[in-house]
Amino acid sequence: METEGPEMPSPSLILDTNTLFDNKFKNWLLGYNGDKFIPPVVYMELCRQQLKKKIPIEDLDNLLNERSIKVLRFDKSNARMAAELMAGRENILCKECKKIDWVDTVIASYYTMGDYIITNNKSDFPTSNGFEWKILTTDEFMNRK
Repeated sequence: METEGPEMPSPSLILDTNTLFDNKFKNWLLGYNGDKFIPPVVYMELCRQQLKKKIPIEDLDNLLNERSIKVLRFDKSNARMAAELMAGRENILCKECKKIDWVDTVIASYYTMGDYIITNNKSDFPTSNGFEWKILTTDEFMNRK
């Protein structure tokens, strides 16, 4: 009689803001048992959107808690990577804020944590430094074998 080995842990996910607007993926996350995270800048962006719509931030916190999504820490190594990314792309401006692309702070959080980066806008993420394999859409991740 063959015995099965221990179950492999599910990959950890770093979620982009837009993944939490994908209802199919949001519902799928309820049954996903791997670690799920958002960078602090994503949390800030989601909070801003809640406030703009006059929706209590507690509703967002409840959504995150129901799906066991944690907010990552942003530390010295993240700040250094963000600065290096910004320096390498200093002429690129954020489309919304028309300032140096602060999205690099998000990217620094993503690349130093998690097994996969889940986003529905892959073009926002640089694909250099060997990170391109980590970046998947919600559908790509849900349908992977």
